[in-house]
Amino acid sequence: ETKLLLFKDDEEILAYKSKYKTLADLYEGNGTEKQGAILIDAHFAANAVGVTCTGRPEDTEVDENGTLYMTFTSGSPSEAEGGADKEIFKGPNGEIPYEFGWIISLREDNNDAASLSFRWDVVAYGGEPTEKGQGFSNPDNLAFDKQGNLWMVSDISTGGLNREMKTRYPQGVPVSQRDLLGIFGNNSAWVFAKGQEHPYPFAIAPMDAELTGLYFTPDQETLFLAVQHPGEAGGIRRDLAFENRKFALKTTNGQEFEQMRQVPLGSNWPSGQVNQPPRPAVVAIRRIKSK
Repeated sequence: ETKLLLFKDDEEILAYKSKYKTLADLYEGNGTEKQGAILIDAHFAANAVGVTCTGRPEDTEVDENGTLYMTFTSGSPSEAEGGADKEIFKGPNGEIPYEFGWIISLREDNNDAASLSFRWDVVAYGGEPTEKGQGFSNPDNLAFDKQGNLWMVSDISTGGLNREMKTRYPQGVPVSQRDLLGIFGNNSAWVFAKGQEHPYPFAIAPMDAELTGLYFTPDQETLFLAVQHPGEAGGIRRDLAFENRKFALKTTNGQEFEQMRQVPLGSNWPSGQVNQPPRPAVVAIRRIKSK
């Protein structure tokens, strides 16, 4: 049973914390029961010991040197769950909150998994390159290949995909970061080549879809990807229908310009046949070798 306690100020919190030397002291029962309660109540237990609140975590992968890589898909706060630690989870220019997400590495002191301290660093920021982002938004799943390259797929919410943005300053007020999501187009897959500073786009998802489940076969010859909910918003694309939409983009030196895109309405993936319904699927990607 979880008990909710309310405190008026920091002094009351400190006084309460001084009664308990360890996390186990907060729980009733024998050792096994306490351990089970902590695992079941992991979120509350973490808060009790002063855990760092993060952006929305999605995936973790460990590289060959023992460094943990994590994606934090979004830094936008939630009324129900609160927001991320503002000292750590901010944009490349200090933006708080930061919608476009991060890839962050974590390495324990002395590379010891039992260490009580660690260091984390931002590997890549989501967002526009002109604002020091890496050109993608809302990083999701990760995978390493045997050459040490890091692969990533994005998870922009369906409601934000390809959303038109004719101007960045309607009525003279700058749009929100969530209003900017449409400029990133569809979700996509990226690769961070080992030793390279910037990632490269590898694949673009079908309309209204999310890519997930990155997996390399042991021989590294095939990459599996799952394509989730194509056509989630637009349904079946009828008669190759599309809509012209305008997007206020920026050049590499920060100058704004207008781009016109033909955005398909719905999806016929994977058949590609006119008026056929979209279906989720798993795809296998491999290189075609010349004879």
